[in-house]
Amino acid sequence: MAAAFILAFAQLWDAPVRRVLWRALIVTIILFAALAWAVFKGIGLIETAGWPGWLRDFWAAGAGDAAAVLLSALLTWLGFTSIATAVMAMWQDEIIVAVERRYYPHAQGHALGFGVEMAMGGRAAIRVALINALLLPAYLVLLFTGIGPLILFVIANGWALGREYLEAVAARHVSLGESRAWPGQHKWDSWGIGFLTAGLFALPVLNLVAPVLGAMMATHIFHREREQEAKGTQGG
Repeated sequence: MAAAFILAFAQLWDAPVRRVLWRALIVTIILFAALAWAVFKGIGLIETAGWPGWLRDFWAAGAGDAAAVLLSALLTWLGFTSIATAVMAMWQDEIIVAVERRYYPHAQGHALGFGVEMAMGGRAAIRVALINALLLPAYLVLLFTGIGPLILFVIANGWALGREYLEAVAARHVSLGESRAWPGQHKWDSWGIGFLTAGLFALPVLNLVAPVLGAMMATHIFHREREQEAKGTQGG
């Protein structure tokens, strides 16, 4: 896992990977800017005519703007992983191809097609969004521990993310049915990739490259597992 991370991090500066990073970053920023605009617009439409005078004055004095900022921040924190995963799905195949061309030119897979990529990425994004939404009360309860929400975030999201990345790589090499089973057949790899990627998502700056690193690590792990399995079969 450490070797896969080092190789993935080193390849972030390759031209094909940089192009995907810039595109994904721009789309993600636009989406969150639109989300913030919608929140401020929605808060601004709240009718305060029937409120008590003191509360109406308090709201007009800045409480409304503060509520919009806090709500935007909360939605950004909760939604970043799922939205970044969905955005990355549009170009995830390009990342996997870049890794395979550089390190595994003898074992390159077939293209998935935009529809399949988006279906897989959308499913993963929805899974992550639901997990974090359901765990919101637990995140709030664990706030007093300081590190509790982070630990829960990494554990919960690690399962979903590791499965998504391994399945996306496997789908380029085996049937879709087999690719769905691959993460379950390689649980330690799936959890390792997921935990590490979720940890990156929890860190400022690194969270911007987390989905790219997750896909790249999964590509290395998948090919190394297949090589080991092939050697085992030949040896047997």
